[in-house]
Amino acid sequence: MKFGRIKRQHGRVAGLDPILDRIVKQCPFVSRIVPGRIKVRRGKGAVEFKLRLQYETPAGIKCMYLGTGTAQEVFIICSDRQKATQWLKDQAFVEPP
Repeated sequence: MKFGRIKRQHGRVAGLDPILDRIVKQCPFVSRIVPGRIKVRRGKGAVEFKLRLQYETPAGIKCMYLGTGTAQEVFIICSDRQKATQWLKDQAFVEPP
């Protein structure tokens, strides 16, 4: 199934789309982004929405997008994981683990 550069089949947490659009357009190492499962968080939620690096996968990087009461997995598929991770950190898109 072909879905373009960002998979839009499933739901996304509010505020995630503009961040993903900027990453996929500006980062030369990212080829696709696949938003994953949305989870409900307990306790105090984040005051500010943020993307946090989780770990590297064979195809790229797994991140978590954290917001007030919600968390969503985000899989970033890239050609060079180390360069993509460094670019995301340099552009202040993510917080390191």
